[in-house]
Amino acid sequence: MLICCDENRKVIYVTPDGDLMAKEAESMHRQVQEYARHDMETLVLDLARVQTIDPFGLHTILLLYNQLCKSRGELIIENASRELKRLFQLMRIDGRLTISQTGWPS
Repeated sequence: MLICCDENRKVIYVTPDGDLMAKEAESMHRQVQEYARHDMETLVLDLARVQTIDPFGLHTILLLYNQLCKSRGELIIENASRELKRLFQLMRIDGRLTISQTGWPS
């Protein structure tokens, strides 16, 4: 998993290495929490390498989203595949998350 922080812009960039299953999602959540202590306002989650998200991975994304909302932050999803965009639509969370137009068209 690649995580970098732009403290000037108050942004955390996260790129999981593969599918966002329980173990990877837990690791991502823990690492993002460490960076979040620096008053970050935006989390950019790049799903370019993610084909599948299990329920725990989806729960982790929602946890991060809710934490950011409490501090008036934003979660941006980038490079989501058509299937992942459809999953977000089916779960009715696509209206709450910012899903960029990068990646496959919906």
